[in-house]
Amino acid sequence: MSTITFTLNGKKKSAEKDLSILDACRNNGVSIPTFCFHQSLQALGSCWMCIVEIKGKHRFVPACSTRISEGMSVETDNAELFEIRKRNLERLLEGHCGDCDGPCEVSCPAGCDIPAFVSAIARGDDHEAIRIIKEDIPLPGILGRICPAPCEEECRRHGVDEPLSICALKRFAADRDNEASDRYIPSLSEKTGKKAAIIGAGPSGLTAAYYLLSEGHDVTVFDAHAQPGGMMRYGIPRFRLPAEIIEADLAPLRAMGADFVCNTVLGRDISLEGLKNEGFDVVYLAFGAQKAAEMNIEGEKSEGVVSGIDFLKTVASGTMRSPGPKVVVIGGGNTAIDAARTALRLGAGSVRILYRRTIEEMPANRAEIQEALHEGVSIDFLTAPVSIQRDEGGIKLIVQKMKMGAPDQSGRARPVPVEHAAYALQADQVISAIGQQVDITILENPGIATAKGTVVVDPETCRTSVPWVFAGGDCVTGPDTAINAVKQGKQAARAVHLYLKGEPVTASPTLFNATYGPRDKAPEGFYRRTQPAPRAQLRELPLHLRTGGFEEVSAGLSQKSAREEALRCMRCSCTNSHDCTLRDLSSVYGVAQKQKPVATEDFSITRNQEIRFEREKCVDCGICVRTLEETGKDGNEILRLLVERCPTGALSR
Repeated sequence: MSTITFTLNGKKKSAEKDLSILDACRNNGVSIPTFCFHQSLQALGSCWMCIVEIKGKHRFVPACSTRISEGMSVETDNAELFEIRKRNLERLLEGHCGDCDGPCEVSCPAGCDIPAFVSAIARGDDHEAIRIIKEDIPLPGILGRICPAPCEEECRRHGVDEPLSICALKRFAADRDNEASDRYIPSLSEKTGKKAAIIGAGPSGLTAAYYLLSEGHDVTVFDAHAQPGGMMRYGIPRFRLPAEIIEADLAPLRAMGADFVCNTVLGRDISLEGLKNEGFDVVYLAFGAQKAAEMNIEGEKSEGVVSGIDFLKTVASGTMRSPGPKVVVIGGGNTAIDAARTALRLGAGSVRILYRRTIEEMPANRAEIQEALHEGVSIDFLTAPVSIQRDEGGIKLIVQKMKMGAPDQSGRARPVPVEHAAYALQADQVISAIGQQVDITILENPGIATAKGTVVVDPETCRTSVPWVFAGGDCVTGPDTAINAVKQGKQAARAVHLYLKGEPVTASPTLFNATYGPRDKAPEGFYRRTQPAPRAQLRELPLHLRTGGFEEVSAGLSQKSAREEALRCMRCSCTNSHDCTLRDLSSVYGVAQKQKPVATEDFSITRNQEIRFEREKCVDCGICVRTLEETGKDGNEILRLLVERCPTGALSR
């Protein structure tokens, strides 16, 4: 077969005569982006994504339909071609409307593929559900109970009725896995011989350990407490998070080879340089924010006054005695709510929370606030402590009524005292739960930068100013949620893995994400294809049984309820989002995220022989039509080809 010589991006190359420019370039190792082209089809489309420049003539031609010729000089990548392809993508997107990732997935800090695991539960494949969850959240039993569920806040069912019970479904999948004889354990890569030390066995440290172990690295997790789990074990009461659930989420880590070394404090028992000298290649700091913030009022060190962190830790350790008949808790976060509900269970006759702002500003989870009120905790809003002193009746608090004033630097209205509105309260126990801080003094390493009481890192890679030390979780962000700690643990594990492989430590690429629009503002036609259905109700312990002990309040979803609840998912995310040509190219060419939906009312889902067609996602590339015309296949084979070749996810099974 005769060949010709041509110039490809400034270098002499050869190719078979009569080949297209696209094939000639590919045969010489140069890839050209395509959209409507498929190598199995003879007929060609006209998306013009494969456009190239014929040098000398300054002529732009589609590479799929233009033949290579002797002496031709082809350029496949320059600034002008980039802009042309970007404009072509923007034109294609004008006819495309849909969510690449649904709002639930986008709002999940860990990036969990929520629609996929919910679909698995709906079809009864619980093993697949837990596999999908653990790709992003390795502690599903724990997070299924304590996550504040930002995903539910963004669920598109808000535009129909009530959001999906995503957290309860995650817990359901985890509980089913815990009960199984063959629990899910991820496949492990071949051993690398590299060793990672993790300081802190909380959500961030455990998450990093999980993903580093799966990559074949040896991992040792050091923790200051007697058992791993961090504040999940020592800061969250057992009626919300039973100890056996923590152990169930730890079991896969142990099976994967994690080595836990407890009762070991950084700065006392171990040091960073010491770990390096012992043969560890990298250290990940995840020691959290476990130092109680002070109220800075007179008498806060008095007998009978304890921090919320220490109170809950003592209870978790089994050494706490009754706090007395009258308990006052100061603060408005989750620790304050947990401490108040715990005090009730320890026998307190009355538990009163003092919070200096209104309920709208209260940072605790709304559901937990309602649970506390339901159980008998009272909350005094716009009330702040002024001083504490011991008297013959126990503890005397002087408190001040407040009112909301002008906004502070954070933009929140600042509480200010109401004149002549101070009064006294009596208590047997005062629990201060106004916040937590990072104890940065444990580092004792001048090489690691710190600021405002936290460790300074590259926000994209979690790398500190010491190249072999990474950090994440609350010691970087300050006190935050467990799911955000999981996010950083996952992010850090990726960066640490790159470092251990000797590769550049870079940030994860940002993917293009098309959208139907804000949560409940998608086109009306989208909502019309969903029928209202009641949200599943969790099985819960009756009120009269709750405060008498630490039995878990929520029993989760039954199998029947879980299946029915999973079927409420609107499947707004694209089933092809992880293998979508349109999304991949839009990510490469930096197309802005599409916010404005197309003006169409056709949001119906057409099903034919198990194939699903969403018209609003179709951009009329013609591949499906040409496949039907040229293949001559029928039945399941043609359905498979149609779905595989669709470049936008408009066709799925």
